[in-house]
Amino acid sequence: MRAVQINSFGSTENFNVVDLPLPDPGEGEVLIRVGAAGIVFADTQMRRGDYVNLPALPFTPGREVAGIVEKIGPGVTTVQPGCRVMADMHTGGYAEYAKAAVRDLVRLPDSASCLQGIVYLVNLRIAYLYYYTFGKVQAGEVILLHAAAGGIGTLVTQIAKRRGTNNVVIALASSDEKLEYCRAAGADHCINTLTTDYVAEVLRITGGKGVDVSMNSVAGATLQTDPLAIRPRGRWLINGYAGGRSLIDPNAIMPKSLTLSIFSVYTVRNDEEFRKATTFLEEWLSTERLDSCTRSFPLEAVEDAHRWIEERHSYGKIALVP
Repeated sequence: MRAVQINSFGSTENFNVVDLPLPDPGEGEVLIRVGAAGIVFADTQMRRGDYVNLPALPFTPGREVAGIVEKIGPGVTTVQPGCRVMADMHTGGYAEYAKAAVRDLVRLPDSASCLQGIVYLVNLRIAYLYYYTFGKVQAGEVILLHAAAGGIGTLVTQIAKRRGTNNVVIALASSDEKLEYCRAAGADHCINTLTTDYVAEVLRITGGKGVDVSMNSVAGATLQTDPLAIRPRGRWLINGYAGGRSLIDPNAIMPKSLTLSIFSVYTVRNDEEFRKATTFLEEWLSTERLDSCTRSFPLEAVEDAHRWIEERHSYGKIALVP
């Protein structure tokens, strides 16, 4: 089978498309013929070696796939060859075939294509955790959404506008093209962070009050400015550091008595809330109008796909198609 392989950490030039033996599923595993493999920012971090729990070299990257079960391993009874599924794994997705544990599978409805399902597999569950579990968003509240044109941000907006009650979404993005995408997703206000002081604009929009909750996957310099945009006794959610690492100043938080929540999906994977998020995902796939990937690349163009993300061109969800 064709697969992308990394032999050393570093630039996109370290990618190689190679021929590898077809994997054989072990106990509790399935082999999936990949129709689409999602690409996420964490993949770029892993490629560079800037990630926790790095795999041993060489390895095939890729954390999310959608496709058809080709073969089942011993002990698997819940799916059969031919079933349409999606899987969330640590590595192995950038290939024509990928192994996954059956416990990590989600059924892909016949009404959804692989390029649609992969939009939601991971991102909708994180968006659910943002909105319901950690954000505890209430009717009428105002949400400040960093990286609002990204895969997770888009779905937070859709949850707020389709399932929330009179929520106001203030979307932050780095280009007018991305802001148009945010508007199409339902954002009420859109701010270009490269041309506008977002704190000043947020305060103008909210009449000086600030937002009820800020959802921040960017970090970097925004860890210094975000407290200024949140109302007293508001909530501040941090999930990621796409804009770089930085320090949080307690003096900026305490005068407003902000509730700070720093979370990772991995800490809740075995919890009831994650099971609720999966149920929410399954219901959404069966009932909602579904988006598709905004751009897809063949395996041989994996370098272009990673550069597309790192140069901040991407919005929505992008994928590899073997």
